[in-house]
Amino acid sequence: MTTDRSTTPGGVLATAAGSYALLSFAILCWGGNFVVGRFANLDMPPIALSFWRHAVAAALVLPFVVPALRRDWAVLRTRLGLFAVLIFLFVAGNTLAYFSVLHTSITNAALINAGVPVAAVFFSWIILDDRVNRFQAAGIALAALGIVVVVTKADLGLLLRLAYGWGDLFMLICVVAWALYMVLLKRAQIRISPWTLLFVLSAGGAAWLVPAYVVEMTIHATRWSALSFLSLLYVALVSTVLAWWCWNAGTLAIGPNRAAAFMCLHPIFGAGLGMLFFDEALRPYHVVGTILVLAGIVLVSRVYARPATV
Repeated sequence: MTTDRSTTPGGVLATAAGSYALLSFAILCWGGNFVVGRFANLDMPPIALSFWRHAVAAALVLPFVVPALRRDWAVLRTRLGLFAVLIFLFVAGNTLAYFSVLHTSITNAALINAGVPVAAVFFSWIILDDRVNRFQAAGIALAALGIVVVVTKADLGLLLRLAYGWGDLFMLICVVAWALYMVLLKRAQIRISPWTLLFVLSAGGAAWLVPAYVVEMTIHATRWSALSFLSLLYVALVSTVLAWWCWNAGTLAIGPNRAAAFMCLHPIFGAGLGMLFFDEALRPYHVVGTILVLAGIVLVSRVYARPATV
């Protein structure tokens, strides 16, 4: 049976150049998520922002995902333990990203985040026993070197003293969490609707965050204001629902491996947004780190760019 492309997420847009535009827009939305996380902290602390982001996103998606949930319930019920782990990794990465941008620049956070596909290849080798060719090995080394250049600001003394910025370390943990999530999701071979997955991740993520949110409220309560409402609207509607809609549509059109290469846009968008909203300066080590990370991603993605044979 053939599938009518107009019924898939993204429909007619998710073809050829349209799929590239959708994937690029998704990365831009996620780049904006770092900016909003920095602004929102004036009224809404990181855990509160992450909790409400996931809770509101789940509420927005629920009316449209009920039929898919009914079809996928049997799978969900038999894989509860796996979903608990996937949700934890997903929400841990999202939440720590908000802590990260409070202690490092948007440019740094975006560049480090570009290492996700490289980390995913590394964990695929460790967990899935996927073979790593010489191009991928070189790419992993180059990308890791680029991230070290940015984290240490190209200061070898800082590397030896282990005096890293907390924000950079938080972002490195985010990269590990998101990469592990991607690899475990691939290993599980879960056959459910992408929208069911988005709802489960959002609703489950909010549930995971409840204890931490309660503790945070005793230290830093949320001040509901126009800024906090607008921030929440952006992170729930734009960087969660809309961005994932675009990402799923583009991925369905060109495949997950080629889509992963678009993560290299993170440092480009991140640097632009950082300079636009926070007057962040583009330093030489940013340029060197970006070149190394992009070169690493190109090498890691090289094998995936080849047409698959059946």
